[in-house]
Amino acid sequence: MINIIEALVTNNKCYQAAIPLYPQGIMLHSVGCAQPSAAVFARSFNQFQPGGASVCVHAVAQADGAVYQLMPWEMRGWHCGGSANSTHIGVEMTEPSAGMTRSEAAEQIAGTYRTVVELFAELCKQYELDPAQDGVLIGHAEGHRRGVASNHADPELLWRTYDMGYTMDGFRRDVAEAMAKEDREEVPDMPRYDSVAEMPQWARADAQRLIDRGALQGNTDGKLDVSEDMLRTMIVCQRMLDEQKET
Repeated sequence: MINIIEALVTNNKCYQAAIPLYPQGIMLHSVGCAQPSAAVFARSFNQFQPGGASVCVHAVAQADGAVYQLMPWEMRGWHCGGSANSTHIGVEMTEPSAGMTRSEAAEQIAGTYRTVVELFAELCKQYELDPAQDGVLIGHAEGHRRGVASNHADPELLWRTYDMGYTMDGFRRDVAEAMAKEDREEVPDMPRYDSVAEMPQWARADAQRLIDRGALQGNTDGKLDVSEDMLRTMIVCQRMLDEQKET
């Protein structure tokens, strides 16, 4: 599970410019240096021009699930050197330190990958973004090929260097799967209805017809015990049968 840590870089020129952003997508980066700590980057970005450059990213993710949020999601960042700054949230992945073994480095990369998959899934839900739609979730290198970002090779270069087998197409699929998994996990908490009177207004007339036809019956206590999903399915089936009879 990710842990979003607010570390707003209020001293950064980009933060102080406070240009609004209406997120149409998210761009994935990797930091391009041997540093697995997101806190280091949070401190580094909290100056007017880090390294003398006008740059700032929205968040930096690390392998243990921590995400340091440097800017509000709805504030324009300067993370890609192109027009995608005006459309995309920018997220950096940390990279293995120079002292790590290859297996330790692979574990660090895999952990950071899991972190950004979960983060992107949350942001896609928050801003109603479809990870499968063209151009919504892109890497910095893809942004360059599209003409909306500067010439960088991340994050694929990091993944290829350590033979991780990750690709941006695979990443988009993993984000979509994470979103679907969250939806499935929410189902057990869906309210259940024991009577027509407890149901949403839109379902009551159809539910009563189902009861009158004997298609919806209660348990031994007379309680219907149906969820909203169950109601929708039964109502759709009932309407389809009615249409078939009319034809």
